[in-house]
Amino acid sequence: MAKLEVLPGEEPGRDAIRLPLRAGDILLDRLLEHGIEVAHDCGGSLACASCCIMVTEGAEGLNTMSADEQDMLDRASASAPGSRLACQAIAGTGSVTIEIPRLPPATPAAAAGHAVVLTERAAQHFAIQLAKRNSGLTVRLGVQPSGCSGFSYRIDYAETPGTDDLVVDTRGIRVAIDRRSLPFIQGTTVDLVRHGLEQRLRFDNPNARDSCGCGASFAT
Repeated sequence: MAKLEVLPGEEPGRDAIRLPLRAGDILLDRLLEHGIEVAHDCGGSLACASCCIMVTEGAEGLNTMSADEQDMLDRASASAPGSRLACQAIAGTGSVTIEIPRLPPATPAAAAGHAVVLTERAAQHFAIQLAKRNSGLTVRLGVQPSGCSGFSYRIDYAETPGTDDLVVDTRGIRVAIDRRSLPFIQGTTVDLVRHGLEQRLRFDNPNARDSCGCGASFAT
């Protein structure tokens, strides 16, 4: 029977793990079945790139990468040779060796070129919202599968960013973006627009191919 070998990467003192691998096995399922930790934020629905792995040997024995998988890897800047999404990689009859990369900790400096920008109006709006909360010091921006165009924007307030969030300071407002959402909203400008007595946030998202009339959801 073929084997799936998981290399220890940069973790000292750990040995490679070898698992049985059958033709037709999805690598993500095989890893999770054996208790190997690998992120899968979207549950394997090809809505994120958190389950990215590096195939070091046996890549030719896996299924051919689809255009959608390649696009998701490109969006996540994870298109190095050997990169695959574990939820999309299906075994053939040969053995496969992989490494599960560890995400580096997020820093504001690293995120600045890839995160969002607030206009002065949007920054003032968030400053007012944060002032109403005793502990809410961070604006968390992300996306979720919903809305009339495929994805909708999600805004929360938190005392501290999440452990895997990318954080950027824009116009004095600390904005945290979860890594799953970043490929869909990086480069977005957030503005506050008014129509008569009504006001709402507007997202100028360079990644959006289509958006609904209300501007609250989009498709890529």
